[in-house]
Amino acid sequence: RDNSMRALMHLTNEDENRKIMCHKTVLDALVVGASLEGRKFEEMRESAIVALERLATDHSNRPRMARHSGLLTAVAKCTEVEAKLDDADVKVTTHDRLAKPLLMSLLLAL
Repeated sequence: RDNSMRALMHLTNEDENRKIMCHKTVLDALVVGASLEGRKFEEMRESAIVALERLATDHSNRPRMARHSGLLTAVAKCTEVEAKLDDADVKVTTHDRLAKPLLMSLLLAL
């Protein structure tokens, strides 16, 4: 599962993929990945959030993403996890903390 989430994350690197990937099936998979709990799923969850953040860089994707079932809840949970890591002074491993800015951009799209 980790490899599939990383593959989605890497596909969102390309601008031309972002519009086409804002599809129910892809968003469902990213919501599942972002919703996983526990340290063993940390990298998978991070890959899902990075992919969602990249999809949201296309402003036209944001309203659809904000209305997608479970997406805002999953991102909000990731925001809470990131806040707890910040409070515990845990250093960022590979990516900046992206969940909070992603959540804010999606809420503004509602």
